[in-house]
Formats: sequence, C-alpha cells, structure tokens
Amino acid sequence: MKKIAIGFLTLALLVSAPAQSFAQAQASKKEVSKDKTFRFNRLSRDVKKESKKYEKEGYRPFVGQMPINQQLDKSYRMQTEADDNGLPKWIIATGSSVGSTQGAADMQAMELGQGRLVGLMETNYRAVVENTVSNNQISSTEAISVTKSIEVSANRVKKKLGTIVPVVKIYRMTGKDQYEVQVQLAYSFELAYKLMQAELRLEFEKESDDVRKKYEQFLNPDLQPDNIQNIAD
Repeated sequence: MKKIAIGFLTLALLVSAPAQSFAQAQASKKEVSKDKTFRFNRLSRDVKKESKKYEKEGYRPFVGQMPINQQLDKSYRMQTEADDNGLPKWIIATGSSVGSTQGAADMQAMELGQGRLVGLMETNYRAVVENTVSNNQISSTEAISVTKSIEVSANRVKKKLGTIVPVVKIYRMTGKDQYEVQVQLAYSFELAYKLMQAELRLEFEKESDDVRKKYEQFLNPDLQPDNIQNIAD
C-alpha cells in the first residue's frame, strides 16, 4: 500500500508541475503585456477641436504616425517647454507642399520646414546685431559684415541639421493624383544655437585680429535677442 501511495503522489506531482509552470508563465506574460500596454494622452478640448478641423478638411495621418489629435497635443506641449533659464527648448517650424505623389509633396514640405527652422535662427541672430548697433557697440558697416557672416553660417547649418523627425505629419488629397502634405518640425533650441555659433566662429576666423575680437561678443553662448522667436509658421 505504501508503494502504491508513493506512486500516486509522484504521479500527482508530475502532473501538477507542468500545470503550475504553465500558469506561472501565463501570469508572467500577462504582467509583461500589462506593462507594455500603450495609452494615448488625455486631450484638452482645444486640441480635440483643432484636430476635428483638420479632419473635416480631409487631412489624415501618414501610415504609422500617431492620430492627428495626438500629434497636435505633442506639438502644443513642445511649443511651451522651457529650460531652467526660461528659454524655449525647441525651435518649431511648419512646411506645406502639394505634389503629384505623396512622397514628392512630403519631401518638399520637409525641405521648406527645415529652411524655416534655419531662417528663424538667422532672424534671432540678426535681432542681436540690430540691438548691438543701436547701443553703438559696432558700426552699421560692421553690422553688415556680421549679418553677411550670419547668412553664410545659416546656409551651412541647414546642411548639418541631420534627420529631423516631424512632430506633426498629415496629408490630404486635393484633386486627382494631387497630394497636400503638412509637416511641423521641432529641433533642439540649444543644439541649433551651438551649430550656429560654431559656423560663425569659422566665418569670423577670416577677419583681421581687431575685427575678430570685436565680433567675439556674438559667440557668447548666453547671447539671445530680447524677444526670442521659436515658432515659424
């Protein structure tokens, strides 16, 4: 009888062990699945209203992109982000284009958006130069020279921005085989100005020692215009 009882007990353990392992594996899988569950952000009324406007106009998100309302929500959040010094964290620019293919319209819209990003950086630097002239720190002739250097530097910065992932990317059909694409790009404000200052430094190296020393004030990392513009429509 003892042998029979031990045999039944062994059999019960052999049967229950896989069942327990399976149950534990399923519970673990559920826990992982629960942790990886994706949740969209809660949206304000304004974001919902704005996204419905785009949807009524026929706009749709690109395949693989977030829904329009979530894209807009992310954009608005980034536009208001600031660092510890109160400076904007992002430079924002839009681009829009129409093309016979979705790819062509997309590429043109991205190109336009990048151009506006760099143009906004250039505008901010020009504002600093104008302020410096008004304070009689440099002459009008010197200001023209600095402005030219800024323009050259901005053109080079555009080629060094690298890949920029759009914050907003939507499209619609405007006619037979006609696509309209709208994008909104965001780029690090701090990184953009570091690139600009690096290019300006190279440009100023071409000047004489006296002129270069006078222009060094424009390479101050804390140099900012009185009213920073960080959004280009």
